[in-house]
Amino acid sequence: MDDYGNALMWVTQNENVFEVEEILTNILLRLPVKSLLICKSVCKYWRSIISRPSFVESHLIQSQHNPTYVFYPYDPWHHNVYLLRKTDGEMTESLPGCDGIYFKGIICSFNGLICCVNYYSAFLHDIRICNPATREVLLLPQSRELEHPGEVGVAFGPGINEYKVFQFYGGTQHYGCEVYSSITGSWKSIGRVAHTPYSSFSSNHVCINGIVYWFTRSEEGIGSILVVNREEIFSTIRLPKEKILRPYLINLEGCLCLVVDNGLEGYRFDIWALQDSKETWRKFNWEHDGEEIVICLSVPYTESLLPCNGRLDS
Repeated sequence: MDDYGNALMWVTQNENVFEVEEILTNILLRLPVKSLLICKSVCKYWRSIISRPSFVESHLIQSQHNPTYVFYPYDPWHHNVYLLRKTDGEMTESLPGCDGIYFKGIICSFNGLICCVNYYSAFLHDIRICNPATREVLLLPQSRELEHPGEVGVAFGPGINEYKVFQFYGGTQHYGCEVYSSITGSWKSIGRVAHTPYSSFSSNHVCINGIVYWFTRSEEGIGSILVVNREEIFSTIRLPKEKILRPYLINLEGCLCLVVDNGLEGYRFDIWALQDSKETWRKFNWEHDGEEIVICLSVPYTESLLPCNGRLDS
């Protein structure tokens, strides 16, 4: 912060320049969140600039040029979750509120916020929204009607401070879903649903342009892809006809893709990319050099001043 700190001091000590808010704002926008939290305590004027919704959004856009990653080994017995930052070398640090998080507990990252789940048992878990940069953690309220809680997914947008958390529940025959909105700060019931996400070691979800995708269950295991949009409309997409093993859902440059581990077929894996809304899949083959690979799941993360509840002061 030396260069930017000197610039801030220069602005402060020169009365004519201090009144030029645009210059001060441009300097502050280039600071990391940790430094901005210190700057907020300097004076009310600086605090008012940093707290503005327009500043929070501009700073998020600025920090997207230097993303970091949350990563954890794909291992049911591994409980460590880390934030990877790259400076002169590599540095990792644990996430706030994520002590003891099960490896499937990291749900997603969006606009500097991370959604994670603490699984206490098959019948009890809590959902948290955390901001690693500000060290803030929000524990979502428990639903009174929730029975046998299941998979969780998050749809975010269109605004940077808007998100919805979908939570499925039910037994072997009847399934339901409820949704938490950052706008209302509460849960509401969607009621019974025809499909529920498939819970397995290879199951996950992704959100692309405000639409959430999960695998669904069938008698053979994974049946199709469940689709839920921000308007809470449910639909499904058929999987490729070819038999697939241990698939993962990923967002590849805005395209929904399946990554398939072929297991016994040597050192090869396939990527299936969804071409359009007509459920057309295109297959790509990839090979690696035969070295042992430790599968490590990562979630892209961008620093942000956004509060965990999504509410920005106007």
